[in-house]
Amino acid sequence: MPEMSFAEGLLDFLFRGGQKQQAPILGNLFNDNPQPPPPRPAAASGGPAFCVRSCDGKYFPLMRGAATPAQMCQAFCPASPTKVFFGSSIEGARAASGERYADSENAFAYRKALRADCTCNGHSPGGLMPIDLAMDGSLRSGDVLASTDGLVAYSGIRVGNDQTPDMTPVASFPGLTPEVRARLTDMKVAPARADMAATAEGARTALPATPPAPKPVPARDK
Repeated sequence: MPEMSFAEGLLDFLFRGGQKQQAPILGNLFNDNPQPPPPRPAAASGGPAFCVRSCDGKYFPLMRGAATPAQMCQAFCPASPTKVFFGSSIEGARAASGERYADSENAFAYRKALRADCTCNGHSPGGLMPIDLAMDGSLRSGDVLASTDGLVAYSGIRVGNDQTPDMTPVASFPGLTPEVRARLTDMKVAPARADMAATAEGARTALPATPPAPKPVPARDK
């Protein structure tokens, strides 16, 4: 009789809801209320982005452009492994995998010491590589840049398959005031080193073609 009562009680629990005093016993027996696993950190892939040099944690913000943040990061720092972190500040920024910058192996290590073998341009710990202007989506009409031919003003991207940037010498660019033009004309531009230019060219060949740049806005001094 006790065995039958237990069987009837078990069937009543399974098919009719069971008795209240039996629920804790069966709950412990079948472990039907396990502890939930700890939440995983959410992966980030949008918002402000930082390019981080993995060997010493050195970072710099990335501007939104025609290329992806990962492509921009690699183009600026091709000589060392890099990773992109997203967030409003570097302390709380996370990679696409969910890793937090502050928890990474070399976070803020550059503040203690700079390593000669940890560089972006292959020459110095503090320098970045020059990139193709067609990749820089932050440029606006009237921005002044240094080129091998001197200072030029950005006028936009030429329409065509090559999507080359259109540059005008500052002496003939109509969007500059006479005072600004005179100051810029007096500036001297040092030529880029041939080995750095060759490294930059090699980094650019691995990047895909870029779409047209954004519409020009009124000129501004840069």
